[in-house]
Amino acid sequence: MADTNKNERHVYDANLDSHSDLQRFFEGDNLVVATRFFRNAALFEQLRSMVIPNLLNSGLQGRGTLHIWSAGCSDGRESYSLAMAARNSLDDLGYQGVAVRVRGSDLSRLQIEMARKGVYRISTSDWSTLDPYRQNFEELGATIWQIASNIKGLVEFVVEDIIEAQMDAKFDILICSLVLLYYQPQYQREIIQQLVKAVRPEGFFHVAPVGRRWLKSQGFEPLPGSSLFFTGRTMEILA
Repeated sequence: MADTNKNERHVYDANLDSHSDLQRFFEGDNLVVATRFFRNAALFEQLRSMVIPNLLNSGLQGRGTLHIWSAGCSDGRESYSLAMAARNSLDDLGYQGVAVRVRGSDLSRLQIEMARKGVYRISTSDWSTLDPYRQNFEELGATIWQIASNIKGLVEFVVEDIIEAQMDAKFDILICSLVLLYYQPQYQREIIQQLVKAVRPEGFFHVAPVGRRWLKSQGFEPLPGSSLFFTGRTMEILA
């Protein structure tokens, strides 16, 4: 019990230097992962009905590729869900020629190794959620499914400390669901300041509620009609 309390304290109090307590925590085997395919149903609905149509109207088709970053991707289920949802949405809208590229990053090497394998135990409670996407899986057994190659090829996984990611704006959509919960407020702000640099001017950002005040401080406001996606540009609701 003492070790557990120590780890919890270190996760919250850790600095962001190399070999910090936080990094050792994530690279260890003591992190309980709370994730599943299409975990936030509202997020994926807004992605389909609002975000992707807005991106198409702001030049996505001309660029030819939809770039998504899943920051803090855990074991990859969020990243693969984003790839499946985006690909299906574009196909349904008639934009089969627009490619999808998803970048999944996480500090835990163990989680990234699992993500790259793309093999998951599927519970019966997940079957109804995954039914529209069954063509994107290969069933290895009654409850063991593997991500099909057509989706696996859309996703790249990297081991990375979120605060050290250095890149120019290139992502149309950036998802940072739960990572900020592990950092003190001053680091949350630093992380947001770093991440917004990677979002295209017409792009969209989803972050857990704990980080939304810092996102607003960077000039991002909720997409009209959406409670989950933020944008840095002034816009009206797209009918």
